Amino acid sequence: MAVETTRRTFLSLTAISALGLVAAGTLTGCGTQGSLKASGVTEDVLPSYIPLKGVSPDLAPKAAGAPAGFFSYPSSPFRSVATAPLKGDSITAMTLTYLPPSTPMKSNPAWKEVNERLGGTLEIDAVGAADYDTKLNTAIAGNNLPDLMLNSGTAIPDIIGFLESSCADLTPFLAGDKAKAYPNLANIPTAFWREGVQNGKLFLIPIPRNQTGGAGLYNKGLWDKAGITDISSITTVDDFLAAMKALTSPAAKQWALGSVEFGGPFSNIYKVPYNWEEKGGKLTKSFETDRYLESLGLAEKANKLGYFVPGSGGWEVSQQKDAFTSGKVALSYDGLTAYPGPTGYATLLPLTDPSFEALPYIPFGYDGGDGTVPLNAVTFGTVMVKKGGKAHIRKVLEVANFLAAPFGTEEYLLMNYGAADVDYTLDGSGNPQPTSAAALDVTVPFKYLAAPQQAVYDPSSKNTVKVLFDAYEKLIPMGVTDPTRGLFSPTDATRGSSLAQPVNDAALNFIAGRGTLADVKAAIKTWRTSGGDKIRKEYEDLLSDSSK
Repeated sequence: MAVETTRRTFLSLTAISALGLVAAGTLTGCGTQGSLKASGVTEDVLPSYIPLKGVSPDLAPKAAGAPAGFFSYPSSPFRSVATAPLKGDSITAMTLTYLPPSTPMKSNPAWKEVNERLGGTLEIDAVGAADYDTKLNTAIAGNNLPDLMLNSGTAIPDIIGFLESSCADLTPFLAGDKAKAYPNLANIPTAFWREGVQNGKLFLIPIPRNQTGGAGLYNKGLWDKAGITDISSITTVDDFLAAMKALTSPAAKQWALGSVEFGGPFSNIYKVPYNWEEKGGKLTKSFETDRYLESLGLAEKANKLGYFVPGSGGWEVSQQKDAFTSGKVALSYDGLTAYPGPTGYATLLPLTDPSFEALPYIPFGYDGGDGTVPLNAVTFGTVMVKKGGKAHIRKVLEVANFLAAPFGTEEYLLMNYGAADVDYTLDGSGNPQPTSAAALDVTVPFKYLAAPQQAVYDPSSKNTVKVLFDAYEKLIPMGVTDPTRGLFSPTDATRGSSLAQPVNDAALNFIAGRGTLADVKAAIKTWRTSGGDKIRKEYEDLLSDSSK
């Protein structure tokens, strides 16, 4: 399962999930490339969810929208698109990439085979992530739009106006059972398609992720050594603090927690809302709740008691990761996508010490029962289709349908691992093993134009698959959504981050012992009067419109 881990990814998920401090206007990261901005999500515009037959997972999910688990690549991959759809035509696309440029299309065996199976040409303008917004806006300004465009969530200020004027309304093509014409797209669960509705219409194709980044990871070896062999026995705040004490041993250079910026699951324990909380059409910002203040109080107490690594306040992401993998920190935050694979925590911790084992942390609730996690990783982004004639739009959707071929298909193997016997060979269990040619052949960013729901897959370890699958099964039902997701507040889009930053700063200062809770409350009050209440009203007006 390919994953992009960046500093921005780590910081955004940490700030939202671990301490719940930041409540910005447009959130970016691994889970989503940006908040969608529209109103009016109604069931009748969503595609029907029609699971694709042909692949049986080793671990079938029960939680709605949870990923399936595979111990190895299916031994008989099936072809999900039997007929080449393009019939000699060309489709153009623009998306971003985090990787070096791929081998050019004309000499890339994987790309050439994709075009052969499409029966035409898929031309992709792959733009470095740092330059993507500028390049897309240049194309928009010049009225030189490709057929498929990644919506980064940050490039287009008036996204609604752009969609209405320049992009195809996909509702007539995909709503309800019309999605049957595109089986791979219909195989994407409904939860992900909600990300594509704007102004009451289905404008966007989702690029699914696994819904939540989780609540962090813990080193079971250190917890066992501290006498805590079952984390489910921690059911109260007092239990949690006792565990943090047992896990902290300055003499052994070991602490329960790292930097306050990457702290423990305090917001998960206190069930702090994800960005906003809605009741009866009225919105409360996450940091306006008493639960938020209580979560800060617990973090401040843990810091005062010495459970954070001293002097870790300015740590970079790499320092936090190193502290966890080396055994210096017993509980850390990183997204669940950083768990499997040869460079994942499941692999790295035992290399430091055979007794170390990384496991996903499942939070308890301060009031009994489970804690919560934000559903902050629903999509990587969404994809727009340029306006055109019905026949052309159908061809573009057929290309998207090809790109959305799920795990276990021939097409997925081709787009993710390249051309057989050139970019990969199969091992004795049928798992693809890359050749030296794969390094540049498989960096074509097909997956940022359309993609299936992700699978939990790590052929090197059945246990890793089981652990991660089980974590999603437990965490997704605990998930909480942002009720403003899919709504557009002009003030939040332009000023939300800067307005919320003083609250975040005051909170971190309080936890670190440099400020008071009164400072936090004062910052929240300033947020309200400086623009927060205006943001609230803009969202509430949209919620009211959507309910009519």
